[in-house]
Amino acid sequence: MGAAAVELIDPRRPDDAVRIYSGTFGWPLSVGHRHRPRQGCTCQQARECPVPGAHPVPNAPVFHAGEDVARVLGQSPGAGLIAWTVTFDALVVPRTIGMAAMITLDRIAPVPCLLSEEKAVLLVLPATGRYAVATGPCEVRSGQDQWIALPPSHGVRWDTTPWIEQTSEPVGLLHGMDVGRHLRAAMRLDAGRAR
Repeated sequence: MGAAAVELIDPRRPDDAVRIYSGTFGWPLSVGHRHRPRQGCTCQQARECPVPGAHPVPNAPVFHAGEDVARVLGQSPGAGLIAWTVTFDALVVPRTIGMAAMITLDRIAPVPCLLSEEKAVLLVLPATGRYAVATGPCEVRSGQDQWIALPPSHGVRWDTTPWIEQTSEPVGLLHGMDVGRHLRAAMRLDAGRAR
């Protein structure tokens, strides 16, 4: 008897993204603004938007069923996919600090990490982000009114996925305090370089 075929997930494909985020993780999702090549974001700032197509539309519905969000996402080419920080907290830090922390974190446990051009977003257990960093360039997003942009949103990709590639099983999230130790060390290193 052969081994079962493993279906690889490509979060750049909207159907795959919705299936894993909504189906496997149960994350509440919304469809965000659209990124239009050569025209910018569909928000009021258009070309000046700092995160084109990677932020929520005001008062957008929150979907808990994958089919609903997949349908709306399919009707909005280039739209961002937004996850509300209900089942996790997000630590938003400068990319250099996030990547420095990930070097040591990768040796301990997989920590889901999103990258954009300037930021890294590390996911931790819900309601524990506040224990990560008391000072410094760290924004904690937590609760139903906070959000993060997910692939396939424009300019966002996974450095470390929140699932195990071979099985599509979710990885366990760490406590914010545990991740915070590594972020603080990365911030000290970054401050030392700036001198």
